[in-house]
Amino acid sequence: MATCRLVNQYEELTLDKLRGAIGHDAHVFAKVRLADVFPISGSGISDKEYSYCLKAHFDFLVVDKNYMPIFSVEYDGKQHRYNQQQIENDRLKNTLCEKFKHPILRINSKYINTEYKGIDLLTYFVDVWFLEEAFYDAQEKGIVPYDEPFDACSILDDGTGRSWPYWISSDVQLKLQKLHANGKIKQIAASHWVGVDENKNHKCICWVEVDENSVVFVKTGMRQQLFPAVQVSDLLSMLAMFDLDKKLDDYFSGLENQTIDKDDFKQVLAQFCSPLNSRQAFTAGNITYPVF
Repeated sequence: MATCRLVNQYEELTLDKLRGAIGHDAHVFAKVRLADVFPISGSGISDKEYSYCLKAHFDFLVVDKNYMPIFSVEYDGKQHRYNQQQIENDRLKNTLCEKFKHPILRINSKYINTEYKGIDLLTYFVDVWFLEEAFYDAQEKGIVPYDEPFDACSILDDGTGRSWPYWISSDVQLKLQKLHANGKIKQIAASHWVGVDENKNHKCICWVEVDENSVVFVKTGMRQQLFPAVQVSDLLSMLAMFDLDKKLDDYFSGLENQTIDKDDFKQVLAQFCSPLNSRQAFTAGNITYPVF
C-alpha cells in the first residue's frame, strides 16, 4: 500500500534541530491541527477561520512538560512566497495565532543551513525563548534582581565554552575595532538603521565610513515574526554585520564598486529610511540620520 512521508527533507532537518534545542522539559510534534491547539468552539472567530482551523495544521508544535502548547514553527518553502493561495493561508494562520495569542516562528532554509558564530537562526530563536523563560522564573524566585531586564547578548557562556554565544556579531565588532586601530577604517563600530515596512517586515541598512569620503554599506531584511522572545530589530542589526564584514573583506581585497561617495550615501540612506517606520538606530560615524 502506498503511503505519504509525513515530513519533507527540510522539515526533517527542522524537526531534528528543534529536538536538539528544546531540552528535556519540552516536546515537539509534527503536523498538529490548529483545532487541536486553539479553543475554537464559542471563540467568536469567523466561519472561514473556524473551517480553516479544522483543516489546517502547524508544521511543528512545541509543548511543555505538561503537554501544553508553547509555540509553533512553520517551515516556509518557495511556494510561500509565490503561490497566492499559500500566501493567503499564511496570513490567515498568522491572524489566528494573534487572536489566540499563540507565538509562531516562520523559517526557511537560511534559518537552519547558515550559522552565525556557530549557531543557526532556528536554534537562536528557540534558545532565547527558553533562556528568557528561565530568566523570569529565576527572577520570581529572587535569584535575579527584579528590575534587571532580560538580554540574551549579556549571557557570558552557554555551558559549552562559547563566549557571548548570543551576541553573535561580537567577533565582527572586534574585527572592526582592530581595523580602526590600524587606521584602515574611520569608524570604530558600524552604524545601522532598522525600520518596519507596511507589512511589518524589518529592513536594515548598515554601514561604515572607511575614510573621509567613502562608505561601505549593506542592506538586509527579516520578515515579521510573532515570536516575542526575540527582538527582530536587534537580531537583524547583528546579522547585517556579517554582510558588512564580507563586503569589507572584498574592499580590502581590491574588488571594485565596494564603496560609495559619502554624499551619495546620504541620499541612499534617505531613500531607504523614508518609507519605513523607525525601530532602531545606532551610529558611530559623522553621517546624520534623515528626519521625516
